[in-house]
Amino acid sequence: MTLLVDEKGKIAKIYDADHRLLPLSRRVYLIIDKQMNIIYRKDMGFALLPNQTPTLLGEIDSKIQ
Repeated sequence: MTLLVDEKGKIAKIYDADHRLLPLSRRVYLIIDKQMNIIYRKDMGFALLPNQTPTLLGEIDSKIQ
């Protein structure tokens, strides 16, 4: 699993995760398959996804079965 740190906000703009007024990005969880399709997207604003690891692994498992 690859995690992304987007210090300059370039990727945040591409995936609509940038904040319109503040120089911050929202916390958006994305799972992207090998063909570059978004198979999961959850915008949490500035909050963390509850149970991040089990939630994301569950989503991955459900998509590959």
